[in-house]
Amino acid sequence: MNSLKRLLIAVFLIVLIPSIGYAMPWSWDMFRQVSPQPQRSEAPATPEGIVSIKGKPYYAPDRAHSAEIKNPYAAGVKSIKRGKALFLRFCAPCHGATGKGEGIVGKKYVPPTDLTSEYVQDKKDGELYDIVTNGGLGIMPSYGDS
Repeated sequence: MNSLKRLLIAVFLIVLIPSIGYAMPWSWDMFRQVSPQPQRSEAPATPEGIVSIKGKPYYAPDRAHSAEIKNPYAAGVKSIKRGKALFLRFCAPCHGATGKGEGIVGKKYVPPTDLTSEYVQDKKDGELYDIVTNGGLGIMPSYGDS
């Protein structure tokens, strides 16, 4: 009787338990789920106001050619407001709110260039873009990734 009992238990374990497990609805949950397939679907629409990640949108091969870069934004209330916000975020810590070099970082370390000076004011938009994007000749860091 002992061997018959063991045989029945073995049959139960081998045949019945796996079949009950496969009958459960969760055994196919991951197989039948809706899966996103980004390589087959179209990319979402590009949000408004972002910078392209496909390289520099306005490229000059070197600093000497940067003067040829044309500013794609017309001066207007909207662009000036946005420029001021960006200046206060990225430039003012060194150059100060007025651009004269009185920022808290500029006071503590090497004083930055006075942006109101004739030297800076005479630069073309492309030259300024190149300096901000790639860094200045002295100690100014690159802000191309920002």
